Amino acid sequence: MENNFSRLVNLLWSECINNLNGILEPDEQAKFSNNDYYYLLVIRSMNQPILSDVASRLKMTKPAITGMVHKLEKMQLVKKIQSENDKRRYHLCLTEKGNAILDGDNAIYKWVTDTIMSICNNKDEIALMNRIMEELVRRLEEEIYE
Repeated sequence: MENNFSRLVNLLWSECINNLNGILEPDEQAKFSNNDYYYLLVIRSMNQPILSDVASRLKMTKPAITGMVHKLEKMQLVKKIQSENDKRRYHLCLTEKGNAILDGDNAIYKWVTDTIMSICNNKDEIALMNRIMEELVRRLEEEIYE
């Protein structure tokens, strides 16, 4: 089972890299890191956060986040939108290109879940697979965030 799981993860990773390479230019691919991908996930999940909110979430300094945002802006993956209420504040959001990276990966994940559901023979098997996935996520989050 471990070997099959390893192969599955590696194949998924390969598909995600292919998705990324289809969106980014070759020079951008060389600059884009795993951390940059994670920053995109965090920014999108926070729904137009301000810099200090991202810094707090990632346990980083505001200057470090500012540098990261500048890099992602240059790559046209993130943009800053000035707050209508407080002109000193800027909200972060993903550009169409930034969203395309995450959406492409989500399509890959959807294929996996749809395939799992098609393999299962009944609702009980689907419920078991869902319970296993939920428990894996819970345990990983517990290790990472606590």
